[in-house]
Amino acid sequence: MVTGCSSEPCPPGSLSSHNSKKGSEPPFRTYQAFVWALNKYFTSFKEELTTIERELICNDETMTLSAVLERLGPHLSQIKVLHKVFCTGVADVPPATPNVVRASHLLNTLYKAIIEYDSVGEASEQAVALLFSLWTETVRPYLEIVDEWIVHGHLFDPAKEFIIQRNKDVPVNHRDFWYATYTLYSVSETVESEEKLNDSASGSSGGDQSSSSRQLTMVSFLKPVLKQIIMAGKSMQLLRNLHCTEAESSEKSSRDAERKDLYTLFLESVQSRLRSQETSPTNTVTDDQATRRSLIKMQSIVAQHLEMENVHDPLLAINFARLYLEQSDFQERFSGGDFIVDRSSQSVTCQTFELTLRSCLYPHIERRYIECCGNLMKTLKKDYKLLEYLQAMRNYFLLEAGDAMYDFYTAIFNKVQEKESWQQPSFLNVQLQEAVGQRYPEDSNRLSVFLENMDPSRKKHPVNNLEVLTLSYKVPWPVDIVISSECQKIYNQVFLLLLQIKWAKYSLDTLRFSEVTRKLQEAPAEDVKLKEPVHQQIHRMCLLRVKLMHFVNSLHNYIMTRILHSTGLEFQHQVQEAKDLDQLIKIHYRYLATIHDRCLLREKVSFVKEAIMKVLNLVLIFSDRWQAGFGAWKIESIDKMESDFKNCHMFLVTILNKAVCRGSFPHLESLALSLMAGFEQC
Repeated sequence: MVTGCSSEPCPPGSLSSHNSKKGSEPPFRTYQAFVWALNKYFTSFKEELTTIERELICNDETMTLSAVLERLGPHLSQIKVLHKVFCTGVADVPPATPNVVRASHLLNTLYKAIIEYDSVGEASEQAVALLFSLWTETVRPYLEIVDEWIVHGHLFDPAKEFIIQRNKDVPVNHRDFWYATYTLYSVSETVESEEKLNDSASGSSGGDQSSSSRQLTMVSFLKPVLKQIIMAGKSMQLLRNLHCTEAESSEKSSRDAERKDLYTLFLESVQSRLRSQETSPTNTVTDDQATRRSLIKMQSIVAQHLEMENVHDPLLAINFARLYLEQSDFQERFSGGDFIVDRSSQSVTCQTFELTLRSCLYPHIERRYIECCGNLMKTLKKDYKLLEYLQAMRNYFLLEAGDAMYDFYTAIFNKVQEKESWQQPSFLNVQLQEAVGQRYPEDSNRLSVFLENMDPSRKKHPVNNLEVLTLSYKVPWPVDIVISSECQKIYNQVFLLLLQIKWAKYSLDTLRFSEVTRKLQEAPAEDVKLKEPVHQQIHRMCLLRVKLMHFVNSLHNYIMTRILHSTGLEFQHQVQEAKDLDQLIKIHYRYLATIHDRCLLREKVSFVKEAIMKVLNLVLIFSDRWQAGFGAWKIESIDKMESDFKNCHMFLVTILNKAVCRGSFPHLESLALSLMAGFEQC
C-alpha cells in the first residue's frame, strides 16, 4: 500500500525515484517516511530478539520467561505506543481520503502524541524520545517540499500531500499570480471532509470556516511559520521568472551545490541542542551536592542555637536549616539575575519540543523568508521601478504633478466656460499628452483618458458632467500586482472628486468684477430695471462669491494638505519599511482605503458628500450667471442661492462638529474648524 512494488523498505528518497522511473502513481512520501521510521525501529527490535535467542542457544546462564519479559518490557510498551499512533494516524483513515488529509492527520497525530505522553512526566521519557525520532523521520518529505519551494521557487508535490497546492491555470507572469496561484488546505480533525481556502493577498490561511461544528486545523508544527513559507515560496517563484542577471544566477547555482537543505539544518540544530542539554545534569548534581553540604552545616549551627535554649529537636533543626537555605537561595537567584527552571533530560519534553521547533526549525525558515522577500523587494524597486510607478499614480490621479495636470484640466474648464464641446476622446488625449509630455515624457504613452456613459438624470447638475472622465495608466507586469485595476478604480474616484473641487475653485478664481460692470453698461435699459439698486445687487453677489470661495478653499486645502499630502508622506515611509510584497500590497490598499474614506467617498458618509456636491454645483451655477451678466439675475435667484448655501453650510458644520466631538472622524477637525470660521462670518 505504501511502498508500491517494492517489498523491502528503503529510504524515501530512493524509493521515490524508483517509483517515478517505473511511471506508476506518484509515491506518497509521507507514508513512506513513516514506514521507513517504523522499519528502523523494528529492525533494532529484531536485533534485540536475535541477541536474546543467541543467549538462550548458548545456554551460558539460566533465563526464565519472566526475565525475558522484563528485558523486553520497554520494547513492548513502545510497540503499544507505535500501534496506537498507527491506528489513529493511518489505519482509521478512510481509503478514499485525499493525500493532503492523510499526511496532515498523521503528522498531527504524532505531534499530539508527543504532547500527550510528555504530560505524564519522567515515566514516559522513552516513549516521548521514540515518538520524536519517529516524527523527525516522518516530517522529512514535508520539509523537503518546503525547502524546494523556498529555495528554488518550485513546489514539487506530485502526490499532492502538502497543505499548499499550485493552481496550474494561472501563469507566473499574470497579474493574478500573487492572489490566486496557490490553494491552502485546512483539514478537519474528524478526517471526514476537506475545506479549501484560496490564498488571498495576505498570503496566510486567514478566515473563519465555522460553517460546521468541526474545528478545522492544519499541520500543527507549521502554523507559526506558515505565512513566511508562503511568502518565501511565492517570492522565490516570482524571482525566478523575472529577468535577473546571468551573473547572479550562475553565482546562485555554484552556491547551491554547497548548500544544506532545510531537513539537514534542522537535524544538525536538534543534535546541537541535545548535546548542550547533556551537560546540564552534571551541573545539577554538583549543585545538589553543594546544597546538601550547606544543609548539613546549617543544621549543626541551628542545633547549637536550639541547645542554648534547652531545646533538643533534630527535626526542628533540619526544618529551620531548610527554611533558611530556601530563603537565601530565593534572594540570591532573584537578585542575581533571571530565574530559570530547567527540566534537563536527554529526551524531548513538551516544553523542549516546542522550544526545539522554535530554535532548530523556525529560524532557518525565517532567514530564508527574509532573504527571498528582501531580494524580491530590491528587484522590484531597482529593476522594475516600483517606487516610480507608485509616485506616478499620485502625480496624475492625485494631482501631485500640479504643473502638468493644471494645463490638462484648465483646458477642459475653459472649454466649458466658452460653451464649447469638450467630451471628445481625441481632444482630451491630445491635451493630456501635451501637458504630461513636456514635463514627464516617459509617462506620456502610458496615460490616456476614456469617456464613460452617464445616467441622463445626473446631467441636470453641472458638477456631475465630469463623471464621464476616466483616467487610465498602463502599469507593466510585475508592478501591476501592486497597482491593480481595482486600485485604479479607487484612484479614479479620488481623481474625479479633486477635479470637481478644482473646477469650482477655478470658476470662482477666474471671475472678475470688471465683467459685471462692463456687462451692466452694455445691457439694455429694460434689463437693468431691478427691484434693488444695482450697487446692492453687486454687493450681495460679491459677498456670496467670497463666502463660496472660503468654503471651496477650505475644502481644497483640507483635501490637498491634510489628507493627500500627510497621508502620502506616511505611505512613502511605510513602503520603505515593507519587508515582503504581501506587506507592500496591504500597505498600498490601506493607503487607498484611507484617502478614500477621508475624502468622504465611503457610502456611510455619502450624505456629507451630497451636501458638498450641492455647494459645488451652486458655485458653478453662480459662476455661469456671473459671466452671463445682470440679465440672467433675479432677486429670487440670489435669495435662493444664499439660502441654499446657508442651509448646506449649516448642515455640514453641525455634522462635522458632532463627528469630531464623538471622535469618529478626528481627521475632519481641521475642516470643521475652517468651515465654522466661515459660518460665523456669515
